[in-house]
Amino acid sequence: MGTAQLIGVLGGYGAVGSVAAKCLAADGFRLRVGGRSAARGAAFASELADTTAMAVDATDAASIARFSAGCDVVLNCAGPAYELGVLPRQAVLAAGADYVDVMDGAAEAFSPPADRVTVLSAGLLPGLSGLLPRLLTAGLSEACFAGYYVTLGTFTHTGAMDYLLSMDRGYGTALAEWRDGSVVPGALDVEPDCAIVGIPRPVTAYPYLTTELVRQARRLGLKAARWYNAFDGEHGLRVLNRSHASGNRAAVATELVRASALDVLGRAPYHVLFGTADGLSEDRIPLRRTALLRAEDGNALTGIVGAVATRAVARGGIAPGICHEAADVVAVDVVLDAIRQHLADAVVSISETPSAAEVEADEGVL
Repeated sequence: MGTAQLIGVLGGYGAVGSVAAKCLAADGFRLRVGGRSAARGAAFASELADTTAMAVDATDAASIARFSAGCDVVLNCAGPAYELGVLPRQAVLAAGADYVDVMDGAAEAFSPPADRVTVLSAGLLPGLSGLLPRLLTAGLSEACFAGYYVTLGTFTHTGAMDYLLSMDRGYGTALAEWRDGSVVPGALDVEPDCAIVGIPRPVTAYPYLTTELVRQARRLGLKAARWYNAFDGEHGLRVLNRSHASGNRAAVATELVRASALDVLGRAPYHVLFGTADGLSEDRIPLRRTALLRAEDGNALTGIVGAVATRAVARGGIAPGICHEAADVVAVDVVLDAIRQHLADAVVSISETPSAAEVEADEGVL
C-alpha cells in the first residue's frame, strides 16, 4: 500500500477548518494544518492521526507556498475572505498543489493550470445551497424550484463583514426570479410572515436570486427558480435594513454582531436549508419533492462540504484545467451521507409526493 496523500488545510484549527480536518483524517489522509498560531495548530494536530502543523500567514504568498509544498491538495478555510481574495488560490496552484476553497471565488474569469484541479464555493452558502436544485429536480421536466436559507445565530465580525460585502459584489439579484430562461428583476416581494417547514415560527424571507442558482437553473433547464434568505428575529433585520445608508461597513458589521446575539438570546441556534421542486416525471406524472436540512452549526456544515470536495479532488474524480464550483461537481448523496455521519444533531429529510392538479404555483409560503 502506498503512502496516503497529504492534504493541507489553511485555517485548519478554526471553526470551519477543524471540522474539515477531522473529516479528512477519518478518511485516512495525512494532514498538514496551518494558521497564524503555531501553538494552536500543534495542539489541534496532536488530536488527529498522521497530522502535523505549520504556521502560515494566509495573506502572504510566500508563506502559503511554503505551507503548500509537498501537498497533493490544499483546502482553504482561512478568512476573512474579503481580505484574502484570490491570493491563496494563486499561491497554492503556483506551488503545484490542487486547490479547494470553502468560499466563493468564482466571480472572476479564471483558468487554472492544465494539470491542476480547482474547486471553489465548497461550503454551506454557496455550495450546499447549489446542491438542492440538483437533488430535487433530477429526472423531472418542466421543473420549478424554490429554495430557502434560514439562520438563527450570532455572527462573528468576519462573518458579518463577508455577509455585508456579498450583497454588494454581484453575488445575486434582490427580488428577482428565474423564469423561462432569464432573470426577471423585481418579480418577487419580501414575505414578512413566511412559514417554512422546520422553523417553529414565521420568518421574514427576502427573495435573492443568487448567481449560483442562476447557473444551476441554466444547467438543469429549470422552468422557474427562486431563492430566499430568511431571518428569524427583528434586531438583525433592522441593522440590515439600515446598512445601505451607512458607508462604514466595519461599524455596521459590529452592530450586526450585537443584533444577532440579541435575536438568539434564550433560543437554540440553527441553520436550515429547505427546498421544493414541482415537475413532471418521465411518465408525465406531476410530482412535488421537498428537502429539509437542519443543523445547529453552520461552520460545521461548511467544513463537511469542503472536506467532501477535497476528498473528491484527491481521489481523482474531478477534471483538471477547469475552475469548478462545488455544486456542479460534488455528489449530492455523498455530501448528505457525510453530514449524517459527522453531525449528530443534523436532520436530513427528503420526500416525494404526487402533486394535486389544483395545487397552485409556490408563492413562497410553505
